[in-house]
Amino acid sequence: MSESLVIEELQGLGLTEYQSRAYLAAVKLGRARPTDLADESGVPQARIYDVIDDLQSEGLVEVHSQARGKEVTAPSPQTVLNQLKRRRIEDLSETVSTAVSELEGLYHRTEENPDAFVTMVEREDSAMRHARQAIADAEWWLTLSVDATSYPDLRSDIEEALDRNVTVRLLLLGDETIVAGTDFDERLRVRHRATADTFIAADRSYGVFSSKHPARSGQPYIITQERNLVLLFQNYSEQIWPASTVVQRGSEGARRYLDPWHAINDLEPEFEAGTDLYATVRGTHTERHRQGSWEGEIVDYEIAGPTEVDYSVAVPQEASLTLATDDGTVTVGGWKATIEDVAAEGVEVTRL
Repeated sequence: MSESLVIEELQGLGLTEYQSRAYLAAVKLGRARPTDLADESGVPQARIYDVIDDLQSEGLVEVHSQARGKEVTAPSPQTVLNQLKRRRIEDLSETVSTAVSELEGLYHRTEENPDAFVTMVEREDSAMRHARQAIADAEWWLTLSVDATSYPDLRSDIEEALDRNVTVRLLLLGDETIVAGTDFDERLRVRHRATADTFIAADRSYGVFSSKHPARSGQPYIITQERNLVLLFQNYSEQIWPASTVVQRGSEGARRYLDPWHAINDLEPEFEAGTDLYATVRGTHTERHRQGSWEGEIVDYEIAGPTEVDYSVAVPQEASLTLATDDGTVTVGGWKATIEDVAAEGVEVTRL
């Protein structure tokens, strides 16, 4: 490495240009008088003593008084620069902690409409921060399409969502051998696909999306809490999930869904077999426009459209459940339901 590059590296550590030049000269000479350092480094004679004092205070050089005047020596660069690094890290940590403490006192989360939240980020670490927040916000249905190498970084967050009884569908992309060698929580639904877009969709509340384009790399991430856009991500997952390789089906038990469509797709064989199923629904009454919850045995269901298609990969025109509640039967539709009694925000189904 050239001397000019070494000086740039030293300045990157926080030294001034004069300090960097004088320290490099001290290392080269090993032991030298201040005037020799000034000549070797190009630092003006009028400034060299101040610069030496600065280097001594940083622990980079030692100054010894001799009969003929002061001598400057440079200890092992590995030792003193590692010590400098530790001090800088400690100082930065303390500065950041102080700044965080001060800024948190000024920071207030507003009650703005979350539907207005749509932005783009370039950095992957920023996208991962939003990904973790999306996973933490999920209550009902969480869909992830991520590279297989990213799963270990999100594993604990996903398992916490499973602990909250969130239904999690994980689509891993890339190297199949990595997927085959990974140990998954038994509750997790896992599939594999060689390639697909990267996205995370938590309920209809939080979405992260990045398109994989063969002609462009480093695509930005779209971050959104716009409900219709997050729902679009969820519906997009319905197109690629069925056509992906099953790795693990996930354990049975209570299941949470965003709407009757997802529930019927998953549980239709049990409906047809006459299995007794009980549902708890949270949503909005379509006539009274009030939010609430409803519970009861599922006594009927309907899924239909203008043509006969596979509703595991196509959005139906109608999808509803009928519950026998203590107050009579209640029909439950999806989020935008108008003719059903209830527009569901989420549906939890258990076996009686």
